[in-house]
Amino acid sequence: MFKSLANRRARAMVTVVCALAVGLTVGVLAAPAAALELPYPPNARLMAMGWTFVGVCDQHDPGRTNPGAYGFNGDQVTLSLGAGFGAGLDLDTFNTVYAGVSDMDRGVGGGGLALVYCKAGEGEDGQGLKYATYGIGKKVADWCSLGLSLSYSQAVGSKRGAVTTDAGLMLRLGAISAGVQASSITRSLVGGGIKPETEFTPSVSVGLALVPSRAFTLALDAHGLTGQDEGVEPWYSGGAEVWLKDKIALRAGAFGSFEEGAASLSYTGGVGLRMGKAEIGYALVFSDGGLSAQCVTASSSF
Repeated sequence: MFKSLANRRARAMVTVVCALAVGLTVGVLAAPAAALELPYPPNARLMAMGWTFVGVCDQHDPGRTNPGAYGFNGDQVTLSLGAGFGAGLDLDTFNTVYAGVSDMDRGVGGGGLALVYCKAGEGEDGQGLKYATYGIGKKVADWCSLGLSLSYSQAVGSKRGAVTTDAGLMLRLGAISAGVQASSITRSLVGGGIKPETEFTPSVSVGLALVPSRAFTLALDAHGLTGQDEGVEPWYSGGAEVWLKDKIALRAGAFGSFEEGAASLSYTGGVGLRMGKAEIGYALVFSDGGLSAQCVTASSSF
C-alpha cells in the first residue's frame, strides 16, 4: 500500500515537472529569433542544452554552474578543455579558450576551478577578458547541498579587475533536481592603486531538471529574476539531452529574453561522443536566422 502511494506521488511529481517544462518551452519558443549575448565558458554540453545549469546536478561545469551542485560531485576528478568560435571553425573566428577541473568531496566538500580567456570581438573596446572562478559545495543531507564560489575577471590591458561572489542551493529528490543561485552577491573593483569599491548586486536564478534515467535529461532555467540593472531583462533557457547506448549524446535547446513584449531568442544543438571515461562534444548556436557561435570541448575523468 505504502509503495503504491509512493509510486503515485512520484508519477504526480513527474507530471508536474513535464507540464512546467512544456509551458515554459512554449512560452520561450513562441517568438521570432534574435541574438542574445552568450555566457561563457565554451562548454559543449551547456551550450547545446540552451545554457541550462542552475538545476542540473550531474556533469556540471566548473566555469558556469550552480555552486550547490558541487556537493553532489561523484567519486571522480574531471578535467576539461574547450574552445569557442564564431560562425566558422577557424582561427579568424576563434574567440575563447577554457580549462577547468572538478574534484570530489575530500572532507570539506566537492569543488571546481576554471580559467577562461575571451578575445575581444571586431569593433569591441579592449583586447579581451580574463576570467577565473573557484567554487565549493557540501551536502548537508542526502537530498540537499549548499555552495559558494568566488570569481575574478579583468579586461586585458586594464589595471583593475572585479571580484564577485555567488551562492547556490541544490535539491535532489529522486529523478527531480532543483536549484537556486544568487550571482554577483557582491562585486568589488580592485587594483590599479585605487581603493577597492564594493557593491551589493545579487541576481537570482532558478532551475529545474528531470533525469528519469542516465540516458535522458530535461532542464529549464530562469535567470536574472531579481537585482537587474535598469533596462536589463531576465532571460530563460531550456534544453534536453538523450544518450544512445551510452556512447552518443544528442542535445538541443533554446535561450532568450523578452524585452518590451518582443522575444530575443537563440536556438542551440550539439552532439557528444563518449569513449570510456573521455568525452568529446560539439555545440552550435543559431541567432538572427544564422549560425552565430560554436564550441568544441574535450573532457576526461579518472
